[in-house]
Amino acid sequence: MKRGRCETPLNDEKLLRWRTEFHKALSNPIRLQIVESLLKGERCQCEIFPEIGLSQSSVSAYLSQLVRAGILNVRRDGTRKLYSIATPRIFRVLASMHDLATETLA
Repeated sequence: MKRGRCETPLNDEKLLRWRTEFHKALSNPIRLQIVESLLKGERCQCEIFPEIGLSQSSVSAYLSQLVRAGILNVRRDGTRKLYSIATPRIFRVLASMHDLATETLA
């Protein structure tokens, strides 16, 4: 099996904690749905929560966890909070996860 480019030892405590939080944030179906809803670009929280079908406060809590995990960025535009995917690498991670799930479940 070919390993990815890892220059930091995999047992580095800080790296392990970050990776755990990253994967934990994506392990919830609602949070994953929120991230996938942002694949087409930046959106206001006010646009996300009706689409997800949860209260604004629930979606806000999910968004906060995704920001803390480094998956999303947030910026203010007046009173609105706008969310976007933090880095293009997130797109590649999600595409790899999708491909793996498709292959595994085929």
